[in-house]
Amino acid sequence: MNKSEIPVIIAHFNQQPNYLKFALKSAANFNKEVVLIGDNSNKGFWENHWDITSIGSEKYQAFQKCHVQMSYYSKKYEDSFWKRMFMLEEWMKKNDVQRVFLLDSDVITFANYSVELAPILFDNYIASLMTCENQDNFRWASSCHFSYWTLEGLEDFTSFCIEAYHNKTIREQLETKWKWHNDHNKPGGVSEMTLLYLWSKNNSRVANSSKVINNMTVDHSINTSTNYSDNEYQMQLGIKKIIFKNGIPYGFNKVLNKEIRFLCIHCQGTAKILMRFFYDEKLRPFYLVAKFVEIIKTKTKFFIQEKINKK
Repeated sequence: MNKSEIPVIIAHFNQQPNYLKFALKSAANFNKEVVLIGDNSNKGFWENHWDITSIGSEKYQAFQKCHVQMSYYSKKYEDSFWKRMFMLEEWMKKNDVQRVFLLDSDVITFANYSVELAPILFDNYIASLMTCENQDNFRWASSCHFSYWTLEGLEDFTSFCIEAYHNKTIREQLETKWKWHNDHNKPGGVSEMTLLYLWSKNNSRVANSSKVINNMTVDHSINTSTNYSDNEYQMQLGIKKIIFKNGIPYGFNKVLNKEIRFLCIHCQGTAKILMRFFYDEKLRPFYLVAKFVEIIKTKTKFFIQEKINKK
């Protein structure tokens, strides 16, 4: 496979939400091959679908035997993000694929990643993750919501996931983080983002896509001004202020004092309602209206609940 044909993978299990089609279609608008790694619940949702329902993975089974849940997430939810990494490895091996771009199902694409990013990553890195500069208070998080993987890198990471629960030093780090969440009543805990962070933090062969490179970057989350640095991008109505130029999104970087091109937008959480607006060129001018309506609905729901609680 040459550099111009790196597949884009989106993994989603147990359902087929409407927003998933915007993630898949937007990726296909710019990239040659887009694969949905899913299961029986979304079979037929996308033509290029790989059903994991009957796919076995000895490595994933080994991980499940040693894994100890140290988070406030539901088991079903947590299992899905671990499963994604091991099933992606199986897909790459079975299809003899050496490189992929992996996206979350709430990411809207505005670039051909093979053209824009592969030349930067291809010869120097085994993976690329999203990691914010500030990791204080046991944040310890690297995200793969947009990530580049070589088979070498992914095999190494999944092996590290298994090692983490056997290795006393790494296991103690995980337990210390989990204790901090419990002691301070903080949400979250240990997730795949924790293991991604510990695996990659001293690895010079893992790139950081949160940084600005060649006046472009990848969105960490539209809900925050932080991308790589704290308070980095201009905000509007609680989300990054996005300006479209010739159909491509830009945000104003306050650190660099200039507009930066976003290769994709991560519509995390309630921002998923914006995916339809970002996908449809005719609706893009109204995305802030949609956000404003969502804010009003949320505040109204909160106000009504407060009234009920006071009765």
